[in-house]
Amino acid sequence: QEKVQLGAKLTMGLGCGGDPDLGLRAAQEQDTEIRDALRDRSMVFICAGLGGGTGSGAAPLVARIAREMGAFVVVFATMPFEFEGKRRRDQAESALNELSVIANALVTFENSRMSELVLAAQGIHEAFAAGDRMISQSIQAVTRLVVRPGLINIGLDELVTSLRATRARCLFGSGVASGENRSLAALQNALTSPLLDKGRLLKNTKTALVHVCGGESITLYEIELLMRELSKQVPEDAHILFGAAVDPDMGDSLSVTIISSLPEKGLVAVPVAPVAVVEEKPEIAPELP
Repeated sequence: QEKVQLGAKLTMGLGCGGDPDLGLRAAQEQDTEIRDALRDRSMVFICAGLGGGTGSGAAPLVARIAREMGAFVVVFATMPFEFEGKRRRDQAESALNELSVIANALVTFENSRMSELVLAAQGIHEAFAAGDRMISQSIQAVTRLVVRPGLINIGLDELVTSLRATRARCLFGSGVASGENRSLAALQNALTSPLLDKGRLLKNTKTALVHVCGGESITLYEIELLMRELSKQVPEDAHILFGAAVDPDMGDSLSVTIISSLPEKGLVAVPVAPVAVVEEKPEIAPELP
């Protein structure tokens, strides 16, 4: 419920007109308020639409401040549609490049793939709502993974291990299912996520974190069935970090969350100021000339 208005004086309540430099200055104007909002946070999620002024300009600054204050930072960034033009695409790529250096984990979603989330006959409102749901469910899955006590616990250290790569793209899939064959159905839902490129990106992963959560009726057989099927999607020598938890609130549902990382091709290091690194967190690339 807490909100911080960026650029209250600079833009006087208006937007940034697609100018990332103006977006950055607007965020810098509220530096104190941003730091107050992020103080004592162990994990910070940043959701930003890249390509315009506010997201491309402010998101890297917020991420940097969060890291400086000791938080584990996960960024969900949406990339512009192809038809929005080269300028917005270039601005989005530049911001994405900077975020990849600063954040602990970076999850990207191409708006051009939004059609995969809805039926062709559904309206544009349903498409954008489906994208919002996918991101919010992803955040819920990560917090459930590290916060809720489990039969086999996964902590922030395992999460860091699964994402430990400089300038890497975070692979993320989360699926929920209920009823007969719910374990395989949940896995299939996770693998079909656009954030996993329908499972194809897992073929090259070195480390994958897998977390299964279900109601009190979850069985060992269901978990074994799910993990056997998942093993077909990853290399034989991949390091699997596994966790499982029982959540009575899930009732008859079962969820599976898959997190990994893949070095992002084409990303180039950008000059950034040094970030204060907290113990046991991945090192950030130092300032480059």
